[in-house]
Amino acid sequence: MFRIHRTTPSRRKAKPVLLISLIALIAVWAYACDGTAPTESAVVAADATFKSQGKRPRLSSTFDKGADGWTIAGDGDDAMTGWWPLSLQPSYDPAGGNPGGAVYAVDRGRGGAWFWHAPPKFLGNRRGAHRGTLEFDIRIEPAGPTNNYADVVLAGAGLTLMVDAGPEPTTTQWTHYSVRLDAGAGWRHRDLWGPRATEEEIRAVLKDLTVLLIRGEFITGDDTGYLDNVRILPPGKGT
Repeated sequence: MFRIHRTTPSRRKAKPVLLISLIALIAVWAYACDGTAPTESAVVAADATFKSQGKRPRLSSTFDKGADGWTIAGDGDDAMTGWWPLSLQPSYDPAGGNPGGAVYAVDRGRGGAWFWHAPPKFLGNRRGAHRGTLEFDIRIEPAGPTNNYADVVLAGAGLTLMVDAGPEPTTTQWTHYSVRLDAGAGWRHRDLWGPRATEEEIRAVLKDLTVLLIRGEFITGDDTGYLDNVRILPPGKGT
C-alpha cells in the first residue's frame, strides 16, 4: 500500500505519497475522537517524569499480556476488508516474543505493505523524546527477498516524516531496530526522497505526535510479521 521505494523516484511515486498522507489524516481523526487519548495534564506530568528520571511510565509495549492497543494499517491480516482500514486487531502469541508475548499479522499478498499503528499512549506531547530513540524488534516469516518501503512514519504539527531504519530483516530470527529521533537519522518529508527534516521540525512533530507507524511487511507475497519490545527512550538511554 505505501509504495515508498528506495530506488530512483519516478512519476509513479505521487499516488503512494497521497495514500500515506490519507492514512495519516484518518489516524489523526481517529486519535482526536478516541476517549483514551492522554489529557494535557497527564502529558505534562509524564514528561516531567520522563526528563527527570530518564524513563517514561507506560511508554513501551512488551506484549506480555496482550496487544496493548496496537492495530494494523494497510493490507495486513485475514480481516482486511478495504484498502485503508484502521483499527484492525492483530493476532497475539503469548509465547512467541523476544521473550514473552508478541503481536503478529498475516499478509495475503494483496500488494503494497502494511504497518503497525501505535496506540494513544505513544502519542501526544513527546517533546522529551527529541534526540532520544524509538526501539522495536521485528521478526518475519518466511525469510526472502525484501521489498522497499519506509520503516517508520511520524506525523504531527501538520508534518509527515519518514525514515529508513536500516537493513531489512533477512532471516526468521528477531531483528532489533533503534531509530534516532533527531535529524541525524535522516528523517525526510512525506517520502524517502523528500527534503531532510530539521531538528526544529522533528521537535515540532514529537510535541504534537498524532501518528506513529512501524512497517510490518518486508517481503513481496504472503508473509507473517511479528512485533515486540516497542519503546521510546530519552537521550542517552538507547541501545
